[in-house]
Amino acid sequence: MWRTDAFQFLLAIALDLLLGDPHGWPHLTRGAGVLTTVFEALCVRALGRSVVAGVLLWACVCGTMLGVYFVVRNGLGLIHPSLAWCWDALVIYQTLAARDLARHAQDVHAPLLLGDLEESRRRVGYIVGRDTHNLEAAEISRAAVEAVAESATDGFVAPLFWAAVGGAPAALVYRAANTLDSMVGHRNEQYELVGKFSARADDVLNYIPARLCALASLIPRGFRYALAVSADAQRHASPNAGWSEAAAAWALRVRLGGVNFYDGLAQQGPVFNPLAPSPQPGDIPRVLRWFWGVSLGCVIVLLAGLVLRDNITPRAMPVLEEEPVAFTPTLNTEFTPQDSPRPVKTRAYITTPNPYATKPTP
Repeated sequence: MWRTDAFQFLLAIALDLLLGDPHGWPHLTRGAGVLTTVFEALCVRALGRSVVAGVLLWACVCGTMLGVYFVVRNGLGLIHPSLAWCWDALVIYQTLAARDLARHAQDVHAPLLLGDLEESRRRVGYIVGRDTHNLEAAEISRAAVEAVAESATDGFVAPLFWAAVGGAPAALVYRAANTLDSMVGHRNEQYELVGKFSARADDVLNYIPARLCALASLIPRGFRYALAVSADAQRHASPNAGWSEAAAAWALRVRLGGVNFYDGLAQQGPVFNPLAPSPQPGDIPRVLRWFWGVSLGCVIVLLAGLVLRDNITPRAMPVLEEEPVAFTPTLNTEFTPQDSPRPVKTRAYITTPNPYATKPTP
């Protein structure tokens, strides 16, 4: 299993918090998006919009990303091992999106405070897939809060989890798989079959991180809402998306979920914490504080796991030293048989055993 060390782990987080996703820089997510578009056309042309085409699409995108990663890493490693180490830290950093998520939420909140609904609708459209052109202030606030809550898992906790488990390659595969799910993992006529494998792969990769995110939210609250969060999360169509949203709803004491419009069509989703009031603009900074607290808790847990792993080594078996053979000269005599009744001694010599020889194993 590929491994990352604690310092590399912290360096990747620091780069994300300091730099985010600078405009115009190459980025793994955009690279995965381009590959998805190219390979989708090729796979669909060859196999049609089938499940097999979807499996091939997933393998081509993730395989290409891994292939480029290892080619670059091996080339840098030939120059100097420290360059390969830095490359791994850079890859992990690009799988994270904490600063960008916070920035997008703040960009929605600022015009809301000024009463500029048009700008808020435009900004919130960057982080949600629902229709936003007719949303009022409360619905814009709900959309922003739900986006932060859901993205806490796939934007930060999940890539960090896989980086801790399998290093930069595992985090890279997660980011590619998550991009595939966002582009083709839709339940509609176009992607129902070709996107099925991508959606299921994303569900598997997010299973533990989603529950880790909810757990980190519940720890400072004494698990008072654990049963409620679990019950609400299981109402969601996704096996993972409901956990962080339900945890945020109960932590912030707001009602999340409900009816959303996609291409003009209403879709009823699950409701989390149904007896609480709807989110308001002031809840956007609150959900960001919740996000940073959950992220810090997950970082501490994962970092502790890395340190513990690096400090536990298999116990060595004791090596038994073999005793040398005693240094004892031996007198050897030879007798030559004669016709007389008694043999006649003809030669005598002394042999000395090797003092460094070892006793034969019984």
